[in-house]
Amino acid sequence: MKKAVVAALICTMGVLVWFAAAPTTAPARAERPPLPSAVSATSSPLPFTTRRVVVGAAGDIACASDPESNDRPDTCQFDDTADLLAGLTAVLVLGDGQYENGDYEAYRRYYGPTWGRFLPRTFPVPGNHEYGEDPGSVPDGYFRYFGARVKGPDGLGYYSFDLPTGCVPGRGVCWHFIALSSELCFAGSGCGPAAAPSDVGPGNQMYAWLRRDLRSHPDADYLCTLAFWHHPLFSISEGSGATSATRPLWQLLYDARADVVLNGHSHNYQRWLPQNPFGRYDPLRGIREFVAGTGGASKYGLHSEASNLATAQNIAFGIIRFSLSQASYSWRWVPAAGQPRGFSDEVTGVPCV
Repeated sequence: MKKAVVAALICTMGVLVWFAAAPTTAPARAERPPLPSAVSATSSPLPFTTRRVVVGAAGDIACASDPESNDRPDTCQFDDTADLLAGLTAVLVLGDGQYENGDYEAYRRYYGPTWGRFLPRTFPVPGNHEYGEDPGSVPDGYFRYFGARVKGPDGLGYYSFDLPTGCVPGRGVCWHFIALSSELCFAGSGCGPAAAPSDVGPGNQMYAWLRRDLRSHPDADYLCTLAFWHHPLFSISEGSGATSATRPLWQLLYDARADVVLNGHSHNYQRWLPQNPFGRYDPLRGIREFVAGTGGASKYGLHSEASNLATAQNIAFGIIRFSLSQASYSWRWVPAAGQPRGFSDEVTGVPCV
């Protein structure tokens, strides 16, 4: 049995916060009413056996050891989170899929029998551990395990795809997904525009590629765009929090009217209200960020509530699950077996911007 979490509810400075002895949750704010969408969905057969497009995501997943039993619920529960992936259209891995250094043999031994059961429908991005905490290195074990498809057009670990596969914009559900390698933001001259043609690092290459990819998948055609990478721009996590180095990526996505950004790195769950790249609430065209470093490795604490934070928790491992429609989406937080209950986050019918 899971030991009961000793908790106390206090009110300080007009903010209601839930404190627990170890893991914590922040109460969900009511989602500010979204603006009505000007786009009406039309039904169209999907090139899948089901009309539903359902995507699950989490990062910070497999320990370099066998999973722990449920009497140790705060570490190495990646087998239980893997059980949540059955029946999904696609699985998004938000980095740090395999600790400690993303070694190929560790991927085969620990990630493989759990999350690896869904490899054909998995779309990953690398985290800092896949690089061995060295942004100048190459995530060889990660590339070898997931294959050439995740190297992308420049061989640096970023790529894009549409779901459902082969979909046509304007004919039913057709979401554009962009997978980025945020570790490149720490190599050389960052991941913004290159300072000069003679000073182009891997992050600058990714920035230039992202700009081209967004131009070739404009919002007028692709009503809904989701980007994912490891390091979050906004986070209240202890241990691995906000990463301002990723702001140039956000800026391009914001300018292109992208809808959702998913991140890991912070070993907890956070959902933020729509914001611009500088953290200002923007219901017209802001991007909604989800942090889901809850794949099963370990749990990190949370700082106090922040402006525009909708909800957060670090009591449970699990995944964030999205149901995608032609011009809107819904989400639901799904905890793994053996994890504490009591936290929920579920919103339906949010229009794309």
